Amino acid sequence: MRDEKLLKLTLAAMFAALAFICFTYFRIEIPMGGGLPGKIYVGAAFIMLSSFLLGGKYGGLTGAIGLTIGDILVGYATSAPPTFVSKFIFGIACAFMAHTILHISHAQTKKQMYLRAALSGLFGALVNVLTEPVIRWAFKVYILGLPEPVAYISAVNCAISMAVNALPSVFVATLLYALARTTVLKDRNLLNS
Repeated sequence: MRDEKLLKLTLAAMFAALAFICFTYFRIEIPMGGGLPGKIYVGAAFIMLSSFLLGGKYGGLTGAIGLTIGDILVGYATSAPPTFVSKFIFGIACAFMAHTILHISHAQTKKQMYLRAALSGLFGALVNVLTEPVIRWAFKVYILGLPEPVAYISAVNCAISMAVNALPSVFVATLLYALARTTVLKDRNLLNS
């Protein structure tokens, strides 16, 4: 039991580090509305993967910690609080769909495994595309005191960036989940412990 908890914590930390690395070193910034940059990266794949393998609590914390640290260290400190909240919700949403609705760990065939992982990732991404811009808008207007038009443009840019990031992240997470479940974690169901 203790070894399983240690394994879960280690995997969650590794996934948070991979999300951080993708955001920090492998993101592409593109100019968007209002002169604000949009960010393209596949760090969300590791939040999804953590949610699929470890459950909602670890998946949510993977995203919240990994990408919040990324925001702070890259120079987006004012984005860190909304990132923490929105990525935690994202991880919970992925895990909810994967484990409560689709029962991803009970997939009998590779086709079922791929399908359930992809659908769970898409659901989580949709939740993220809908919630993160709202959280960012509210934070910028009510906490930072920015004018509503600036916060609105930032929220739209965020929604577009998250939507563009979704498909590659779902693809990567689905492949990595299937690989992990058929190789190194073949005989382990981490959620049972």
